[in-house]
Amino acid sequence: MSSSTVPPHLLQRKEEKKQELEHLLVLRQLASHLRTHFDELSEKFDGLVQGNQASSNVLKNWADVFRTIDLTENYAAQAEHQDQERSSLVRIPTI
Repeated sequence: MSSSTVPPHLLQRKEEKKQELEHLLVLRQLASHLRTHFDELSEKFDGLVQGNQASSNVLKNWADVFRTIDLTENYAAQAEHQDQERSSLVRIPTI
């Protein structure tokens, strides 16, 4: 069949389908780029989550450090107080 025997409305329809196919191929390519972009973004968010967890652990450890310092200071203050009480006692030697 030559193109002269094909009705013009079919030729027009064929051209519309070619354009539609081209647009779909472009859309597929853009979707692929978008997927790649979102995959990279997901990896970055995973990194942020891991970094956030590490920061959380550090802050938690600092709370423990401050608690330990406070306990140590309290123990030192109690020991000093006990030393002062002991030094105020008068010892009488007994022979």
